[in-house]
Amino acid sequence: MRAIRGKIAVVAALVLALALALTALVGLGGQPQQEPQDGPWAIQLTDPAGDWASCFDDPLVTPPTTSGSTVTAVFVAEATEADVDRVTDCLADVMTGGSIQVGTVAPAGA
Repeated sequence: MRAIRGKIAVVAALVLALALALTALVGLGGQPQQEPQDGPWAIQLTDPAGDWASCFDDPLVTPPTTSGSTVTAVFVAEATEADVDRVTDCLADVMTGGSIQVGTVAPAGA
């Protein structure tokens, strides 16, 4: 009887640890990484889920391109860090899965 209780406690502890790990991973899915200080910026979504497309309806973002499960949108040269924050906040609010990365792109003609 004592051996069974010990096994149940071990299984319960493993289930709890797994649940906590999965909860932590779910919270990371839509959170953007810290963007670079200087632009021009681009946003890349990998395996995006949810109603994210409306976040790119912004005059400072070029129309996004899709390649497989990756969506990339580039900000115009006049965009500021606040503009990037506004769009990434929108994406983080509406995406139900996938990941967001912000990076820089070489200026045209560079």
